[in-house]
Amino acid sequence: MRMRTALPVALLAVAGLFAGANTATAAGYPGYQCFKTADRDQYCSDSKVKNHAAGDAWIKTCPADVQKQISGKPYILASRPSSAHSC
Repeated sequence: MRMRTALPVALLAVAGLFAGANTATAAGYPGYQCFKTADRDQYCSDSKVKNHAAGDAWIKTCPADVQKQISGKPYILASRPSSAHSC
């Protein structure tokens, strides 16, 4: 019975999906922090952020009226789109 619970945990650990794995790499960090507004405008950081906290700090530098219009979850991109706005 113990093997049934140990095997999936071992497989997840080997795959790097177990808690404590390098989640920054899995999330796309370092990368450009981006979000879209209700008007479908895309905003991205001017430089790559290293982690979630840095991305969150960048979003907080945006004007309050832009922050109120954020639609959906922020995301990370490997390259910054040339049409993206900056805060």
